Amino acid sequence: MRVVCEKELHMLNKRVFLGAMGAAALAPWGVLHAGPGVTDGEIVLGQSLDLSGPLAEMAPDMVNATKVCFDAVNAQGGVHGRRIRVVTLDDGYKPDNTVKNVGKMIAEDGVFALCNLTGTANVAAILPMLAKENPPVPLISPFTGAELVRAPGLDHVFNIRASYGDEAEKLVQHLTTLGVPRISVLWVNNGFGKDGLAGVRKSMEKRGLRLHSDAPIQADSSDVQQAVTTLSASEPDAIIMITAGAPTVSFIKTYRKLSRGARFYTLSVMGTQATLRALGADGVGVVVTSVVPFPWSQSMPLAREYRAALQKGGFENNVSFIGLEAYLNAKVLVEGLRRAGKDLTRTRFLQALESLRHFDLGGFEVDYGKGVRQGSRFVDLTIIGKGEKFTR
Repeated sequence: MRVVCEKELHMLNKRVFLGAMGAAALAPWGVLHAGPGVTDGEIVLGQSLDLSGPLAEMAPDMVNATKVCFDAVNAQGGVHGRRIRVVTLDDGYKPDNTVKNVGKMIAEDGVFALCNLTGTANVAAILPMLAKENPPVPLISPFTGAELVRAPGLDHVFNIRASYGDEAEKLVQHLTTLGVPRISVLWVNNGFGKDGLAGVRKSMEKRGLRLHSDAPIQADSSDVQQAVTTLSASEPDAIIMITAGAPTVSFIKTYRKLSRGARFYTLSVMGTQATLRALGADGVGVVVTSVVPFPWSQSMPLAREYRAALQKGGFENNVSFIGLEAYLNAKVLVEGLRRAGKDLTRTRFLQALESLRHFDLGGFEVDYGKGVRQGSRFVDLTIIGKGEKFTR
């Protein structure tokens, strides 16, 4: 075996180095410097959401709103010449499935960032996975108001929607202003429900008040009769519902058959067309919080733009609060990509989002900053009127 002398080794290393430099010179700048999920012509995003489980009714409004936003961007040549592609997987609202989906999207699809993740327990389950990547995988505007995604140190998680605590505060403020004495809570027996229940208690306690009664309900509504029996026995004046999808509808319909005495107040997750259809006449008078402006507004530029985009895409029947939220979430994500520049990396993207100070989307403002990852505290109230319509 021939031994390579030090001089020959030096020349060999020099040739290898020069060869690598030559290859680098031929490589496109974007490919050489881009982060995961980014090529010269494409940015890959991932979304895992419930397409088949108890929150499946929300999916069309969310997915279609996101699609029309990204389609419009792609039609204009993308962001710095890169088209946006979204990998969509169904998790059925099951955290274990969300973990599998996100694991696949990171390892196999190589996504740049995640959006539209839905469910408190689902998001909680994947946070360690995102943080383990170097740099962490950005999570943009998850559909949860839980405090766990607003904890200090989660610099790669950017929220837009107000928290469940903000929504609870708005409802309690409204009810106490009206002088409603007996306020009860129905809460779904998972992280979402427990977080919301804590928010209501906190809002009442700071006013020197106590919750009249509360009852849990399973996400599949299997114990709806028990929940109705428990709360109706306490004869509440108002029931704040920390529930989403089927349990909300099942409870209201079952309770209405038994008693018409209580008024129902639900959180923003029920702001969908599917809610209106499912409740039918039983929905009249139900109050729903909203974390975005009124989607049917004729005066707000953002609302008009959103409706026009849906109509152009053939989804005009999907206008809803949840849909508008998904649409503005997508617009914020795109603005972050634009500000990050051609040399797109996760770190640059997060820095770009952080630079969004008092960013006006057309009547709705998002405000981040150094260490600030909560973009909005906006909460409003709407009511379901006759004819299956949201009214103000």
